[in-house]
Amino acid sequence: MAAGLKRQYLATLMLLGLLSSAPAQAQTPGHVFSDPLGENKQGPSLIVLPAGHYVLGDHSGRGNHNERPLTPIEINRPFAMGRYEVSFADWQQYAAATATLMPDNEGWGLSAQRPVINVSWYQAVAYCQWLSKVTGQRYRLPTEAEWEYAARAGTDSYYWWGEQLDSPETQPRAHCRGCATSRLIQNKSAFIGQFNANAFGLHDTAGNVWEWTASRFVSPFDGSERVAAGLLDNSPRTVRGGAWNSGPSYLHSSQRDMKQPQHTNYALGFRVLRELP
Repeated sequence: MAAGLKRQYLATLMLLGLLSSAPAQAQTPGHVFSDPLGENKQGPSLIVLPAGHYVLGDHSGRGNHNERPLTPIEINRPFAMGRYEVSFADWQQYAAATATLMPDNEGWGLSAQRPVINVSWYQAVAYCQWLSKVTGQRYRLPTEAEWEYAARAGTDSYYWWGEQLDSPETQPRAHCRGCATSRLIQNKSAFIGQFNANAFGLHDTAGNVWEWTASRFVSPFDGSERVAAGLLDNSPRTVRGGAWNSGPSYLHSSQRDMKQPQHTNYALGFRVLRELP
């Protein structure tokens, strides 16, 4: 075979190999990627989470009544989750493309690196709808059951890292009031990705800002509220994860709170879920 033809043949084989492996890689747990938004811009950084099962709720007896009863949950398909909470930099791309106002950053400075705050449930859903339209993929908020599955990352302990806070000044676990984080950020959010990720590769599922979920708030949780609430449903939504202004007990994996869908504040943001083909 002539040298030129041989090189072309090998290049074709390599291309075919890459193309054939792409769908498999896209479903591989731990695979990190982002979707292009056009004009050399990228969407939020995502990581693939495996299918699996777990028991939702308070395993320790230290949680609240609305974290019971323990409820078996089956996650039938892998999905991708935002590695970080959606940042002001992520939101800026949406705002520029849709002529949407930027939320108040509270004057905290370098806000592009912080999680977006002061966004309602409706605004978070609108952002996901925009991502879906621009990328051709299915983005949405995670349901409450999906959120806890992602936050626990295979654990059934009080916190995702264990039963105790174990958050020293030399290596704090999370950002909260009482987590021994730097005094420089005591009264504001931390930059995304500043603290160690859980076993699934997700950062800040405990502390920093509360995160909207797609689910209505049901108390006590009976396992039935696993699907997204509709836009015309004005009932309270579940928020998860605790925040920079929360005490350590609010950071445990089964902690639940409720907010009206139009509510906004300086300790409330969200992360995205992207369905996989």
